[in-house]
Amino acid sequence: MTLLVADDLYRFFHVGETEVRALRGASLRVDRGETVALVGASGSGKSTLMACIAGLDDPDGGLVTIDGECMTRHAEDERAALRGRCIGFLAQSRNLFGHLSVSENIRLQLELGGAKDSEKRIGELLSLVGLSERRHARPQTLSGGEAARAGLAVALANDPPLLMADEPTAEVDSETERMILDVLEMRRRDGAAALIATHSQAIAAQATRIVRIVDGRIIAADVLAATDGVPKVNRSIREQRDGAILVAAHDLSRSFASGDRSFRAISSVDFSIRAGQSIALVGRSGSGKSTLLNLMAGLVDADQPGSMSWPGFDESRPLRPQQIAMVFQAPSLIPALSVIENVRLPLELAGSNSVDFLDPMQVLHSLSISDLAEKLPDQLSGGQMQRVAIARALVTRPKLLLADEPTGQLDRATAHEVVGALLKAVAAIGATLVVATHDQAVAVEMEEQWTIERGRVAVSPNERDAA
Repeated sequence: MTLLVADDLYRFFHVGETEVRALRGASLRVDRGETVALVGASGSGKSTLMACIAGLDDPDGGLVTIDGECMTRHAEDERAALRGRCIGFLAQSRNLFGHLSVSENIRLQLELGGAKDSEKRIGELLSLVGLSERRHARPQTLSGGEAARAGLAVALANDPPLLMADEPTAEVDSETERMILDVLEMRRRDGAAALIATHSQAIAAQATRIVRIVDGRIIAADVLAATDGVPKVNRSIREQRDGAILVAAHDLSRSFASGDRSFRAISSVDFSIRAGQSIALVGRSGSGKSTLLNLMAGLVDADQPGSMSWPGFDESRPLRPQQIAMVFQAPSLIPALSVIENVRLPLELAGSNSVDFLDPMQVLHSLSISDLAEKLPDQLSGGQMQRVAIARALVTRPKLLLADEPTGQLDRATAHEVVGALLKAVAAIGATLVVATHDQAVAVEMEEQWTIERGRVAVSPNERDAA
């Protein structure tokens, strides 16, 4: 039985005198008991289509019907009521209220849906997504994977007939992705439907059907055949294993409080990072990768008596943004600033017109996004925003670049381009690169892999470097 019908959807955006045609007559149907994967390159229209279907945006043409009720061209309160009854929506990010714990976020969704026995349902959902021990945690203390699982629990709180998810596994490890897949399959067998915008081969492979979108048009619906991963990129990072030590850690630990409990994200780690190195941090979601990057950047302090030091940096200059740059899991662009203004911001914060800094437009050009210079972040795809974030990190010509899942929200082709451009840019400025990633196509491009498990780090060279 058909649950969702999107018929001949059009959506246009205007940037100055330029018209962007995000959707061009896109149509699809989703039946009960189906898991449909919506695939396409970054900027192809996936997120716009999802927003129009969910009633978060109104198309300029066409109709959306969910469970026999029309979603389009109704007042926002009517759209919200239909969405609340029929749809659980999981966005790429910002699925949780920062001032509420995980359990409180779920409880809020249940109360909005009129649930009576919320405590029992909260426990069931936390167990389902493997977060029972993190029920009192605030969103800012969660890893990317934990936040994705918590968002999924919120989206499923009222057991909606249709789950819509935009890149639900972009920032999670393979084990967490498997858990999400198991949840989707369990719901499908019970007759629920899912529409998932994704770059993940694993999700597409499990889907009952694939819908492909190109330039705002649905071009095909297929059953997926397994494909190869992101094409390998040629290594361009300089091998400089005997370079000066930039960052050093001794007995490094970092703990966080969660309600009346405390958990240790990093535990008694010793390491040094030398100039010219390239390092991949790998490990499951919640293993401590993001915390370790934040410690390296000086964004959080180490627990005593451990220490973190930066002997290879100029003590007379701030570490950030002049000497250490960071690309976060989410692009973190300032919505009110254009692309070029976002990229220029670190230069203004540095308070210098140093010739050592890079020209913002040249950095945008190196990442193939110079044509986006005057656009605002909400006019970009997730992949485009991430490339802008990388450009912003590179513009000060940092000695150390820290990147947290830089390709997590990109399709394979775009990820290939971004990794190649990132490696080339880092090599050109002679920077050291540390990347936290679940993507082995990225990890194998680094000289070393640091595996993090329960806050402890094991260091090993990549196999081809050791050969």
